[in-house]
This record gives sequence, structure tokens and C-alpha cells, in this order.
Amino acid sequence: MFLQYLIEDLKDIKSVNGNTQIEISKIEYDSKKIEENDLFVAIKGFRDDGKNYIKVAIENGAKAIIVEDEIDIEEYQNITFIFVENARIALALCAARYYDFPARKLKIIGITGTKGKTSTAYMIRDILNASSKQTGMIGTIYNTYADVKIEATRTSPESLDLQRLLKQMVDANQEYVVMEVSSHALELYRVYGIHFTISVFTNLSQEHLDFHKTMENYLVAKAKLFEMSDFALINGDDIYAPKLLKMIKCKTATYGLDNEVNLTASDIRINASNVEFKMYVNKMLETIQIGIPGRFTVYNALAAIGVCSLLGCQMDAILMALSAVKVPGRAEIIPLAKTFTVMVDYAHNPSSLEAILSSVKKFAKGRIILVFGCGGNRDKEKRSVMGEIAGRMANFTVITTDNPRDESPKKIMSDIEKGIKQTRGLYKIIENRKQAIAFAMQIAWKNDIVIIAGKGHETYQELKNGKKIPFDERKVVASIAENMPDKNIE
Repeated sequence: MFLQYLIEDLKDIKSVNGNTQIEISKIEYDSKKIEENDLFVAIKGFRDDGKNYIKVAIENGAKAIIVEDEIDIEEYQNITFIFVENARIALALCAARYYDFPARKLKIIGITGTKGKTSTAYMIRDILNASSKQTGMIGTIYNTYADVKIEATRTSPESLDLQRLLKQMVDANQEYVVMEVSSHALELYRVYGIHFTISVFTNLSQEHLDFHKTMENYLVAKAKLFEMSDFALINGDDIYAPKLLKMIKCKTATYGLDNEVNLTASDIRINASNVEFKMYVNKMLETIQIGIPGRFTVYNALAAIGVCSLLGCQMDAILMALSAVKVPGRAEIIPLAKTFTVMVDYAHNPSSLEAILSSVKKFAKGRIILVFGCGGNRDKEKRSVMGEIAGRMANFTVITTDNPRDESPKKIMSDIEKGIKQTRGLYKIIENRKQAIAFAMQIAWKNDIVIIAGKGHETYQELKNGKKIPFDERKVVASIAENMPDKNIE
């Protein structure tokens, strides 16, 4: 494919040095993956700048470079340099053209919000599949289509990886794609140029302020999704909904439980194993049951039902899919032959932690014992807030590590402790996460519920310098349970 063709959509080219009538084998933004006759796009990352790896890319065979900053190119012979205002936009546009615009051949549903994206995506995917609509999914846990399942490394892939994935889905005859769209993806142009048939806003609460700095910036980033959408489905109960609705230009509808909205539910019943509610769909009162306990599940289901109704799905498919939906690490109960219950949940920010604790309190017959930590290299302000929530809502809290990354685990736990000390909540600090889980299970008695929060579906812990060690909480819990005394056996 000729370079001139690949760059045809670029509107912000500052200058070109070299021949654009050259054959390009493929596009890469990672210099290590460059091979003979490749195009290297030097994007700026959080910790490094792609321009620092131009020499490596050329040594590996790159014949063309797209870069933002002017650099000394005299030492590079027979290399074409294209200088642009925004290399990330250039990457997105070149990738779409390279893979023959796969997004144009799919109906794409986007989901954004602080929490609820993954559960909503699973629900929509399962309903569409139950409606005989071939559907792929791109999200936090897995990227899936047909019989392919690829473990996700981030919520929304980099634009080049995303376009490649969409092309694979087109080749596999997928019709729909359900995509979790993070604020980072929107702000960093990972989904630039993609058109969404329907997009969902679940909610907005404190998260990622290390990146966005303010909640206003966070909202503006989320709102970008709806500039690329035909239709927006908005959680009308969220405090930011009125402001967001004023920002959105496309057609909109709302869902919720507390305010005047287009789609709502009634007669909500929550127990330890499921949630049940009633709602009107096409003027018919339907009873819906989902095996994920919690009031938040009702919100996610309303969003999924709203999207799938707009796409023409029938109620029998909706009911069947929702009754069977399973979402790894979301209010997931670990099956144990014990008199107490262990639940794993991805709650890793204040609002999601409060949501899971609030939901469990509605059906808990015994104590709530909470195990959680906070991630390193992330928003530090939320740690004490989460500590306060834990102290106020749990009967006992074990503060431990999460993914400390490059920060001191003791410092992170100390930040959490500052919040819990503002309450009368009982707590213990145990740095080793496995030992923390074991302690919580050992003090649990009949009817108690142990909630292990923060990691959910993750099967690792992330330590210094990006090092990851295996840590699957389901396996950890099962191993601890096997060696527990008989006092807690059913």
C-alpha cells in the first residue's frame, strides 16, 4: 500500500520531507515491532515520546516516519518524514485506511461512564447474540468475536490495534460491536474517526483525576463520545446528566429509577443471588430477573434493554439473555461449602465501592467484612474517601494492597487509613493481599459476607516497573477455604 494513499485523510500535515510514492508494508507505533518497509508513527505516551525511538525504528527497517516535533533528519537517508500537528490523530486515520475502514461495515455501540461499562456491555452483547445478531465485544476483560477471545490489556485499545480488531470482526462476519469507551480513549484519540450507532452514558464519579485533573475535564472527555454517535442513552439519575444532555447534539433518551425518564423499573427485589424488577416494554409489563445482585444491576439492565430495544430485539431474547448473563468479577459469588459468603467485585473507586456495599447491606443477614486496597500511580485523592466509605458501611475492613505499581504499599494503605479513622469503623491492616483475604475468611461466621474489592476479574498483581505476578482471587479463596477448620462448613 502506497504511503500517499495512507496519509490521504491527514488534514494537519505541517511538512513532508521525502518520497510519498513508496510502498508501505504495515503501520506500527511500537519501534520494536517495526520490520522492513514499515511506517512508524511516533506518538507521545505518558512516560515517553515515540520520537525518541525513531532511530531504532529506522534501524529495524522503517521507511517512513510520522512525527509531531521537528527533528534533525540529515543523518537519515532515503527516509520519508511527515510532520503533523497530532500524531495520535494521524495514527487513527492511517490505521482506518490501512484496514479498509472496518468501522463503516459494523454497527458499533459505545458505552462510557465511571462504572457499569463492563456489565452493560456483557448484557448488550448477550441480548444481541440471543437475537441471532453476530456481535463482537471490546472491553476491560476480553475482546471477543465469533469463537475468538483475546485478553484485554486496557479498556479501549490504541487506535491501530482497534482498527485491526475491527477488521478481524468484519472478516468473521460480525454485524455488531459493543465497545467500552474510556475517557482516556476519547481524550487520546483512540476511537477518532469511528462512528457509533448508539452510545450509553452510565454515570460519572471521582476517578482518573490524576489524568483529567478536574471533574469538569472528565465530563468533557466523556461527552466527546456523543459527538460521534447517532443516538445517546443517558442515565437520567446521574448528577451530571442535565449538564451532559445540554452538551449533546444527537438524539437522546434517558433511563433511571429516581427521576422522570424514558425508561424505568419498579418493584425491585434484591437478594444474595439475584435482582428482580418489573418494567414496561412496548406497553407490556415484564418481570426481569438477573443473577447479579445489586441496585446498580438494574441501571445496567435498563441501559442494555434500551439499546437492544432500539436495535429491534424482541422481549423473549432480552429476558432469556439477562436471566443467564454472567460478568466476571462483578458481584461474583465464589462457590464455597461454607456458612459464609465470599464475593469478588471490581469496585476500585469511591462510587463503585459505596454501590456494592449499599447493595449487599440490603440482603446481608450477618456482618459485611470488606477486603480492599487502592492502586498505585493512580488518583491519590480517592484513597481516604474510600477508607471513609469502608469505615462507615462495612462492619469490619481489612486494608491491604491492590496493584501498588511504583508506589509504596505502606504509603497507599496509610492514605486509606486516614479516611477510615474519620469513622468508628473497625479495621486491620495486612499488607499481603493473600494473608488479608485469609484473615477475613477466618473471622467470618455464619451468614457473614466477605467482599473482596478492587481487582474483580484481574488475575494478577502489578508491581514495580510494570512487573506482574499471578493473583487470581477465585483460586486464592478456594485454596484458603480448603485449609480452613470445619467450624465454617455447611
